Amino acid sequence: MTVTAKELVGKFAEAVAVGDAAVFIGAGTSVGAGLPDWNTLIDEARKTARVPCELTDAPLAAQYIANADGEGALHASIKRMIDIPAAPTEVHRALSHLPIRDYWTTNYDLLIEEALEARQVDFQWVVGEQDYATRPAAGTRAKRVTKMHGSLTRGETGFRNWKAAPIITRSDFERFEELHPITWMRLRASWLTNSFLFLGLSFDDPNLNLLLRLSRSLPEHIDAPPHYVVFTAKSDPVEHRLQQLRIDDLEHSGVNVHMMDSYSDLPILLSRLEVRCRPELLFVSGSFDMDDKSEAGRLTKQVAQSLAVALSGMDQVIRPNLVSFGGPAGQVVSRHFRDALSPSEYRPELVRFYYRKAVSGDESIPVDHRVGTAIFTERSLDEMRDFVFPQIRALVVIGGGARTEEEVARAQDHGVLVVPIGVTGGAARRIWDRLSPGSIGLNTGDELAWWGQLGSGSATLAAHAASKLIKRLMFE
Repeated sequence: MTVTAKELVGKFAEAVAVGDAAVFIGAGTSVGAGLPDWNTLIDEARKTARVPCELTDAPLAAQYIANADGEGALHASIKRMIDIPAAPTEVHRALSHLPIRDYWTTNYDLLIEEALEARQVDFQWVVGEQDYATRPAAGTRAKRVTKMHGSLTRGETGFRNWKAAPIITRSDFERFEELHPITWMRLRASWLTNSFLFLGLSFDDPNLNLLLRLSRSLPEHIDAPPHYVVFTAKSDPVEHRLQQLRIDDLEHSGVNVHMMDSYSDLPILLSRLEVRCRPELLFVSGSFDMDDKSEAGRLTKQVAQSLAVALSGMDQVIRPNLVSFGGPAGQVVSRHFRDALSPSEYRPELVRFYYRKAVSGDESIPVDHRVGTAIFTERSLDEMRDFVFPQIRALVVIGGGARTEEEVARAQDHGVLVVPIGVTGGAARRIWDRLSPGSIGLNTGDELAWWGQLGSGSATLAAHAASKLIKRLMFE
């Protein structure tokens, strides 16, 4: 039984949260950058050595090429195929944002390294066994990129050499454990202690056998953490059947399989995973007139108050921390959230307000607004949004006007999941009207029912539905 995107995101994010997660990056992640897949990689050398294309076993074909023309010619041909202009894709950029330490890859290219460098992320580069002698400085949070099968050197495109010769032939694979004992033992140890997410592998990728070998090499009494691999579905009947058999084999070996319709779905999946791996922060957006005595005004305030009580009643393990820019919705929800918590549960860091530096120089906060932690910043409004929203998992909208809609749009640009309580009118209503629940991953019967309750019914029902959706999107 394959796993859904929602199940994969939720379970793998749990492993990330406790520091027990790693990713394994295959050749498919680089195809979108214009680099070759496994079969295309050796096409040029295959033709020169007259190795028939009907031989689909890539390591064996590479072995025959090396036997015929020598390893040097094979390695030079591969370098010509990959030492071309290429830039990190959406997938590489999304991977660089994940709060994990270990990146394993069999790719020879430098795209994941370039994605990390673009974000100024420190990492240890492990290409050969000798690289383990150089360790990150104590106390640093440096990541580690392990190039299992060799790598090009860094440098100008078209003039790079091999930092370590590629693992490509059958004999390379057969002797890997012997020639790379530290890397192999580290991989086995990581397999036993971390959940892996495998990306960019195809069903004919020779590295797929690595997963099976790792699983089957474990003693029967030892259970490894859950691992996940993402594949795209095949439409051809024969290929589809072979795919099903391969999936069964992997799942019997303890590897969970998630099937996508298209490789273009992968950036969306990784974006949702990245959001789920953020801190447990809920942004409260919106505004309303505190003195509005109309039925609509009373309903909006009641929604804000009821939502605060519902959020405070969540189990501490899955209770979000609140963030806002100090608007009316943020103030009301935060005050009632604080008041609903027992004195032993409340801590100022549970509520966070970001304020821009006052033009007048008077940065005092009214007594009735003094809740949680106030953070003053020199940033402009746009800069403050771009600083805060990449830290946020979800955003709830209560009322609001044009400025709230701008705020929500900027949050969505950063992948934040939006819960608009449409019954409160204003921006919340307009966003609820045009936003599809499926676009934020809501598709089950209960989720769609809660979504409907955001736009109609009583304040209590709408607030209850909002709290359920917030819990589902942020934690489940």
